[in-house]
Amino acid sequence: MDFVKSLIENRLLLVGNFVLTSGKISPYYLDLRRLSNYYDIFSEVVNRAIDKIKGLEFDMIIGIATDGIPFASFIACRMGKPLGYIRMKKKSHGAGKVLEADVNGKKILLVDNVATTGASLLKAIKTIEAEGGKVVASLVIIDRLEGAEKRLAEKGVKLFSVYKITEILEYLLNSDLISDADKNNIREYLAKNVG
Repeated sequence: MDFVKSLIENRLLLVGNFVLTSGKISPYYLDLRRLSNYYDIFSEVVNRAIDKIKGLEFDMIIGIATDGIPFASFIACRMGKPLGYIRMKKKSHGAGKVLEADVNGKKILLVDNVATTGASLLKAIKTIEAEGGKVVASLVIIDRLEGAEKRLAEKGVKLFSVYKITEILEYLLNSDLISDADKNNIREYLAKNVG
């Protein structure tokens, strides 16, 4: 899969020992902040993302800062939709806003780069709802399959993902791109955490 090769070659998928936002220790880390630096592969990801949400009705796209903003921006431009963004922390200067958009009465597509447990997405949904918006769906590049889809479904929000982590890691585990020890660590992690 060209996408996985590109992730490895450009050090956007790292193998080792990493602490995630959720506090979990993972044998792999998706560092997608620089994915938009590689236009060809990023453009393909955006095309696939737009295909995934075909038929979805929404008024505006909100990207989660900072990682989801480039992805949200490309999609908004391609689809001709208004764009806003949400910070995970309140600004300490200026107007002190968390949400940079007028979402009142609007149906929102919430965009980020990776979903793990869904905590960041749920926090953003709560903020958008407090401002009068309705999140109808969320879109990420990669779902790590560690509970986000279920947690969002409980809130009535469908999670779309361009790739599932199992697709990416299956390719990696059947390649000679990483050591046998790393493959074993990844298999153990998947068995314990991915459902």
